[in-house]
This record gives sequence, C-alpha cells and structure tokens, in this order.
Amino acid sequence: MWCASANLLHHKPIIDLAYLVDNLIRIRVPLSIAALQKAPIKFFILLTDCDTGEPVYFHVRDERVFAALRATSSMPLGTRGYDFVDGRPYADGGVADPIPVRRAIQDSATEITVVLTHNPARGLKPMPRWLGRLAFPEFPKVAQVWTALQNVYYNDALDLMRKPPVGIRIQVLHPLQPLPLGSFSVEPARIAAALARGHDEALQQMELKRG
Repeated sequence: MWCASANLLHHKPIIDLAYLVDNLIRIRVPLSIAALQKAPIKFFILLTDCDTGEPVYFHVRDERVFAALRATSSMPLGTRGYDFVDGRPYADGGVADPIPVRRAIQDSATEITVVLTHNPARGLKPMPRWLGRLAFPEFPKVAQVWTALQNVYYNDALDLMRKPPVGIRIQVLHPLQPLPLGSFSVEPARIAAALARGHDEALQQMELKRG
C-alpha cells in the first residue's frame, strides 16, 4: 500500500481511471460502440449528479460511454470522486442508488439478476459526515447522500429483493465467503484467485436456483 499512501500524501488519486478506461477499455480490450448501437436492449450507466445528489440513469450509444464509465467508476478518496459527462460533473451511481433494483422494476423488468460483492444479509451503516466533506469538498449534496442516505437506499433495496412484488423474480448472486481482497488490493495473484472463486460460486448458486 506504499504507492497508495504516497499518492494520498501528494493529493493524487490512488486509482488511475484514465488508464483503466481510455487505455484498457477503449484500446486494449475495446468496447464496441457499434455493438452498443445494434444491441436490442438498452445499456444504462448509473451516475450521481454532483450538483443535485440525484441518480441519473444514463443511456449511452456513442463515444460518451467512456466518460460515463470513468464517472461511474470514481471512488470517494480512491480517485478524485467524479468525472465529467457532457460538461457536467458526475460521481459513482452507487452513491445515490447502490442497488438499482427498484428502477429496474419501474422499467417493467420481471426477471432481474443482482450481482453483489457482499452477502445480502449484511446491511450498510451511515458514515461520518466529516468523511463526506473530505471526499467531496466541492459537492456538499453528494457528500450528504454518501454519508447519510446511501445506507438507507442500500438497505431498502435489500428489503425489496427479499420480498419483491408479485410477478417479479429477482436472482441474487453474491460471494458465499468474504472476498480475500480490499478496495485497493493490487496483487495479481490474489485478484485472479478471487475472480476464479467468484466464477465458481456464481455457477454453484445458479445451479442451486435451477434445482
């Protein structure tokens, strides 16, 4: 974690989203804009409007997808916390709508798959206000949502997933055991092991649900 600590001390982001999105996703393993435009289903990227603190369900079919991916991948404290799409600042959509299952139901979805990084038995708790001011000094509304409301939205979504409306089927895939990784883990072997285990556990849960 020395590099992460050094970056924090020099007010630099820990994670380089420009490299992740503009190099890896745009060039090395390119996301096809043509495929997005031809797809029979809509592709939404969830963002949080930094000026209002409200969720934005951004439907992209052009080059703006890369800006939206940078914004939604932003992490409080891990990156600068936001990026620009069409000249407006947006933060990670998970701040304002951590599990957008209610929006999926409003959009008439009846078969919904939710992929979580934590066991759904585990809820979220509110965070200290000072942490929000540290992470989003320019955007007080986002800071407030992140520290005081994100946990409410997350736990409400968990309740909805446990008792969905009649006619709605929600499949939840989640780690069966805690992941052996932290938010800033960088060791390739540990990441590869976690990916392999996640793949196997997802298949296991899918088989159980079919049975």
